[in-house]
Amino acid sequence: MNVLILSAGTRCKLVEYMKDVAGDSLVITTDCSDLAPALYVADRYYVVPRVDAPGYMETILDICQREQVAVCFSLIDPELPLLAANQHRFEEIGTKVMISPPEAVARAFDKWQMHKFCVQHAIPTVRSWIDPEPVRAALASGDLSFPLYAKPRTGSASKDNFQIESLSELHNVAERYPGILIQEFQSGEPLDVDVYVDMVSGEVVSLFAKEKLRMREGTADKAISVLDKDLEQFVITFCEVAGFRGAIDIDLFRTERGFAVLEVNPRFGGVYPHAHECGLNFPKLLLNNVSGASNRADIGTYEAGWIMMTYEDIVSIPPADALGPEAA
Repeated sequence: MNVLILSAGTRCKLVEYMKDVAGDSLVITTDCSDLAPALYVADRYYVVPRVDAPGYMETILDICQREQVAVCFSLIDPELPLLAANQHRFEEIGTKVMISPPEAVARAFDKWQMHKFCVQHAIPTVRSWIDPEPVRAALASGDLSFPLYAKPRTGSASKDNFQIESLSELHNVAERYPGILIQEFQSGEPLDVDVYVDMVSGEVVSLFAKEKLRMREGTADKAISVLDKDLEQFVITFCEVAGFRGAIDIDLFRTERGFAVLEVNPRFGGVYPHAHECGLNFPKLLLNNVSGASNRADIGTYEAGWIMMTYEDIVSIPPADALGPEAA
């Protein structure tokens, strides 16, 4: 069962984990840059056009056919709607895609739509607006106070995110970025939960929760594992309602009022290695699903208190390997 990891970037650990469970099968990576480290830890790799380039999907489908890929998945948000929309084309050539249904992917990609979905289904979430006028009214009435937080509806990696401390800053951000998402600032514990929703049964079969201790570029740089039955049930219920499949990553807060969903990435989270090093194995669950088998639920069996600390590492390659095969 050959595996194709799209837009692999710097996710070397995940490639290594996938190789560990793939056995004699190939783990193949792609990226639009020949300087993406994760290319060079795979069994085989392709340098491909950007995901928004004409003919990109045809390039990926050709690789799947050429390499007899059993399953593929992406590690970047902008590619997910493209995969969801073209899932039937992969199935026609015998390749499964680890992807949630198109409507679930679209909601997750647009933070405002995810907020509205949560409100509609009575799922606690962070108060959010895309119109600054009700924000000003809530501030004037005392129902809201500074600081606030603003981010693009479809952004990632904390790019163009702002903490807003005054009415003048609110005005400037709203003027410069029309339609930007404005959120109530959360003072509770920031949590991140890696979840695997079985692609056969639709059941949450594994999850790993961590408290974020420090952030860097939108990802937890340091975190500590936590066990909480109430949190587990909250996440399971949310996933059942939202309809996700495969590996997903949920950001939320623990507040005085309970848990509140912040946003969802319907893919392997950036700090999935924390879960893996604590004994969870999403790659194995995925390959079980690809073979047609469902997985047995195994929730809450890791140990709380394990701290993850990321650090710098390098991948070096000899001159002859500096340019990989062009897939275009």
